[in-house]
Amino acid sequence: MNDDKGGSERPADIDAALLDTLSTHGSMAFAFYDRRLRCRRVSDALARMHRRGAADLLGSRPGEVSPGARGRRIEAVLSRVLADGQPLVEPHATGPDGAADTPDPVDTGDPGRSERAEGRERAYEAQWLPVPDPADRDAPAVGVLLVVRDVTEQRRCEELLRAGQWRTAGLQAMTARIAGTLSVPEVEDAVGELGAGIAAVCSEAYLLDESTPVYPWPNVPAQRTVGRRRGMPAHWPADLVAAVTDGVARYTCADGPGASRAILPLVGSGAPLGVLRYTFDDGRAFGSDDRIFLEAFAGQCALAVERSRLYEREHRTAVALQRSLLPDRLPAVPGVEFGFRYLPGAPDFEVGGDWYDVFQLPDGRVAIVVGDVIGKGLTAAAGMGRVRSALRALAFTDPEPAAVLTGLDRLFTATEDDESLTTLVYAVVDPTTGLLDLADAGHLPVVVVSADGKSRLVEIGEESTPLGVAEHRTQHTVRLDPGDILIGFSDGLVETRGRGIDEGLDDLVEMARGANEGLEPLLTAILDGLIGDRGRDDDVTILGVRITGAD
Repeated sequence: MNDDKGGSERPADIDAALLDTLSTHGSMAFAFYDRRLRCRRVSDALARMHRRGAADLLGSRPGEVSPGARGRRIEAVLSRVLADGQPLVEPHATGPDGAADTPDPVDTGDPGRSERAEGRERAYEAQWLPVPDPADRDAPAVGVLLVVRDVTEQRRCEELLRAGQWRTAGLQAMTARIAGTLSVPEVEDAVGELGAGIAAVCSEAYLLDESTPVYPWPNVPAQRTVGRRRGMPAHWPADLVAAVTDGVARYTCADGPGASRAILPLVGSGAPLGVLRYTFDDGRAFGSDDRIFLEAFAGQCALAVERSRLYEREHRTAVALQRSLLPDRLPAVPGVEFGFRYLPGAPDFEVGGDWYDVFQLPDGRVAIVVGDVIGKGLTAAAGMGRVRSALRALAFTDPEPAAVLTGLDRLFTATEDDESLTTLVYAVVDPTTGLLDLADAGHLPVVVVSADGKSRLVEIGEESTPLGVAEHRTQHTVRLDPGDILIGFSDGLVETRGRGIDEGLDDLVEMARGANEGLEPLLTAILDGLIGDRGRDDDVTILGVRITGAD
């Protein structure tokens, strides 16, 4: 991506390119059906599963692609998910003879119906997920997302468990847990847990990607140490380099300390990712069942590493984009003081769409914005950039809050899809008079703290709706006397898992009351009181404005 301001890339183009990349080059098998049951997006991975081209499926209903009972059955499943809004999971695979009557993912075979490769059946699991309308969570779903997952290795592990080869609850829990990992450290934890479960004296994970950060291992008993290395294959032991080079597992069976080893290549999307190595002191002889289980586990690890790295790359890109758009300093304007606090969400959660902005207008007044693009990840960060740029352009044409929000409404109606939902509060303050005009587009109300310590919410009224859904915008005027402070904020400040928005707003007003000893101390007190050391899932944004008067 070109980070220069003069770059030609648009966030919308980046979004489209990312989706196209996932559809054409990613390993995820998925398809999206709209309310008319027509396929609007399908990944090449899913099309390949059924020996079809993606273009053959786009725009078609299942009944048009597969006439007869099979197509009718698929459409019935889609209609059911759209009607009741509940996801449908087909967890049990069927063989090519169709022992179970399960719906087909796209056109041929059941979701669990398998294809034969290298003499082995491959099994699949299908999930039918209703896609909610982001503008109205109570509205009917806008479509159904079908995700098909290759569960062959998982099924092999389950068969081994049923056969009595791996009966411990710890191994079963580990197999289930790795399927949901979203970070490389979680995968590495699973490697260590498996090693402990099978009495390995050393468990090691070597990953090829040099850009992957080094994650420290947790403390484990010395006799079951777990280590992680990284580097180019030239720096690795010869047996590891060989396994990565040809993708073939290697087993050394001998008596003596550290004499028995299992070396398992990690291969994803046809390319090497790294290798696992388990070392034993008990003269372990690896039978066929042992080898099947270990190689199946390595296959799951490879899938999890791929998935984790994709998630981490998107997360880093979203963070970089968001930080490039948020101002790291605010303008110095005589008669008014600005302050802000921004805390990103917890590392385990995706980047949110919080943003703020302060800029001086040609007439000497100052524009102030706090907004939130609903959603997470790269999409939210890109949406934030679009809204910020459009708002600035409109403000320099006609800075009045009602006019700016009306212009944004028109822009959203013309260019944004139905899944976009953005709220913001936009205000213009005159430093010489203290007059502040503001308009609210579905955002939380601002708080005014007077110089004598009184605090109150300033609400616009029922007209406050998100961008793109209002017919008429109004604005409200507030007079700020010298020493008065106005505070705008995002929902992450007042809403947590254990506290609703209304309760959080009451706490904010109460906390601000009597605490006007200056802008910076007030912002710190609010953040410490409402957030402190407590965990948070969402970004937290606070923007404060204080009228200084003659000072």
